[in-house]
Amino acid sequence: MRALMAILILVCVLCALSAITGIQSFHFGSRTDTVVTYHHGYSRFYALALAAANAIAFYGVYRRTPVAWKIGWVVLVLAPVSFIIRALPSAIHQQYGKFGATIGVVLGAIFVAVYWAFWWNRQKSYFTGQRGQEV
Repeated sequence: MRALMAILILVCVLCALSAITGIQSFHFGSRTDTVVTYHHGYSRFYALALAAANAIAFYGVYRRTPVAWKIGWVVLVLAPVSFIIRALPSAIHQQYGKFGATIGVVLGAIFVAVYWAFWWNRQKSYFTGQRGQEV
């Protein structure tokens, strides 16, 4: 759980920095080509909301609240769905191998989600205080 808490804090800090500075992303091309993308409109508030959500998730994991474990299941369902929704248009518009790319996106997301679902299921004892397997 320490690794999960470290990741949640890191994402929280990065989202807060993104909201404060206005920098949304970096893209490094060559040695002299760097593209910086800035937030537009209300996307800074979205970055702040993500920072707050990660801070709350960290606190829930740190305090071992059972609701944090239940919310983890929501994240484990929504994350692969979000990935599939964002990746499918790119996979479908491939010039060659669009069928393979589409199947790869869907099956890959499902495989990763199932793996993490088994891992998350084993963490229930961490949140409920029951003796058992804690990884």
